[in-house]
Formats: sequence, C-alpha cells, structure tokens
Amino acid sequence: MPIERVDARSDEAFMEWFGVLQRSELQRDGGRGGGWQPDEWRARALDEDAPNVKHLFSLREEGVVVAVAGLEISRDDNLHSLHGDLFVEPTLTGRGFGSTLLTFVEEYGRSLGRTELLFFVIEGADEIGSAPNRFFAPRRGYELTDEMARRDLPWPQPSAALDALVEQWSEPAASYELHRWIRSTPEPLAAALADLMSRMGVEANHADVLVEEELWSVERLRTHEQTVYDMGRDLLVVAATHRDTGELAGYTELTVSRDDPSTAYQWDTLVARSHRGHRLGGLMKAVNLQEFARAGYDTWRITTFNSTRNQPMIDVNEALGATLAGSMAMWRKDLTAL
Repeated sequence: MPIERVDARSDEAFMEWFGVLQRSELQRDGGRGGGWQPDEWRARALDEDAPNVKHLFSLREEGVVVAVAGLEISRDDNLHSLHGDLFVEPTLTGRGFGSTLLTFVEEYGRSLGRTELLFFVIEGADEIGSAPNRFFAPRRGYELTDEMARRDLPWPQPSAALDALVEQWSEPAASYELHRWIRSTPEPLAAALADLMSRMGVEANHADVLVEEELWSVERLRTHEQTVYDMGRDLLVVAATHRDTGELAGYTELTVSRDDPSTAYQWDTLVARSHRGHRLGGLMKAVNLQEFARAGYDTWRITTFNSTRNQPMIDVNEALGATLAGSMAMWRKDLTAL
C-alpha cells in the first residue's frame, strides 16, 4: 500500500487528504459541522519556513486514499518531540490501514531524530473514555499522558449573565488593565506577549511529558498572526497588564472561521504564575466573549478544551455556561524504545 507525502499546493491531492479528515471528524461529532476547514490545514502545510510546519501523508489502497496523517514539526524548540494526527476513512476502519500509516509516521519521526511522538485524539460525547483509540493506542505502545475535556458554550449567551461575571471578576482584578484587539497585537505589547507565549507550554502544562519553553519573538508572533489570517480565521485577543509595573500578566485567544463561523474555538489562555489568584483568567475570557458578541458572528457554539487536571479553568468555563461535550486523549510513545 503506497504512502505518499501530500503536496498542499495541489488542489486535488490536498482535498483527497482533507476529505478523509473531514469525514472522520463528522462521524466523531455525530454529523455536525464546525470542524476544521480546508484552508486551516493548508496554510500550515504550505509555509515550510514556519517555526512549526505540517507534513501531510496519505495511504492509498487500490488508488483510493484510505487513511491520512499530519505531523507538526517544530524547528526552533522542543526538538525531541513531534505532534501527530491520524484519520481513517470511517467506512474502512478495522482493516489495518491506521496501523500501517502509524508505523510509517513513527519511522518518519525517527528519521528526523525525534524521540517522542504525541497524538491528540478527539472523542465524541457518547464515547468519552471508550473510543477506539483507548484500545488501539496501548497496543501500539502508547501511554495516556493527559485527558482534555471538551466543553461547548451555546451561543449567543444572555448579555446580562456575561455582564454580571465581568463585574464579579473585575473587583479582585482591579490592579490590572485589559487590552482588546482582533488579528494584530498592538506594537507596544508585542514583545511582552511573545515572551508570555514562550512560557505557555511550560506554565500551562498538565501532562506527563517533557515540555520546554518555546522560542517566541515578535517576528514569530507576527508570523503566527498572519498564518491564522491565512487559515481564514479571525483571532480575538484580550490581555491584561499590571497597572503598577506595566507587566503583561496574561492573555486569552478566541478564534472563528470567516467562512464557517458556526463554531468558534477558545485557544490559549494563560495567566503568569506570579499574577494568579486575581480571577484574571475568567475576567479575560468573559470580556473576550463580550467583544465576540459585539462582532456579531453567526456562531451557535464555542468549544474549549481543558486538561481534566486543570480544575480552576474548568470552573471558569462552567461558570460561563459551558457543558461537557466530549474529550481529547493525549497519547505518547517513546520512539527510542524497541
């Protein structure tokens, strides 16, 4: 069965690849839309000079793509690991296609000198803890390192409820000033935000894996913002600075597809360790939702993922009105093990 590297510049090859991913996602999510859009994967696979580039692979059987994989390869930091995604055509599961492609991906990772492979696998609401990956991954030598609960916030939310939370959480955060923007970080905050994003993986890590600080610069931040825009997404950000010191204390990101705004996604939220305990995480999220409401997107749900070990952020999301809707399992394999 031939396995080929997909050229994202080819409409035909890329859409064959993406079709398997999309059908797999829809099957997992009960046929509802709102998952990945083609440009969102394509933009990350086209820029070979990006700090994190996507390599895409397809497995064919009798000329038909039956399974696909994507590998995110870091160039500047965390050079020991790779992040992977694997999807099998929903009507063709159980035939060994996933195992064949996974073996290839593992060997590809070893050829790059990486010692660790991480996979993130989405589970639907009706299969939390019992999806096929729970049986498949351990047999292939993977260990479960973290579980991330998915919660969905029905949208729109009553403005009075958001206003009340903002008022409630503003009092303990009175020493902080909030800043809001869409797409491009104001220049005076860019260096500080890049520094805080460097620490995101370390300070927000709840998994049993080694995570190093990432090497973020203003240039990398601008590349990230441009890539998100090229993905067809708007990025709404709220950040907080400490009034006395001017130090950037935290930030939160909310993103939505311009082509299909039905589902928006909560991305990173981080409060620096030295500034925790002031309800900043909840306040920034609530204010960003107010900004999202003002923008008027035709959205019916906002999805967020949190480690099941991160109870403080889970409490924030539930206070905002989000309810459990699925999960994501994080699997790790030591590529040096025989």
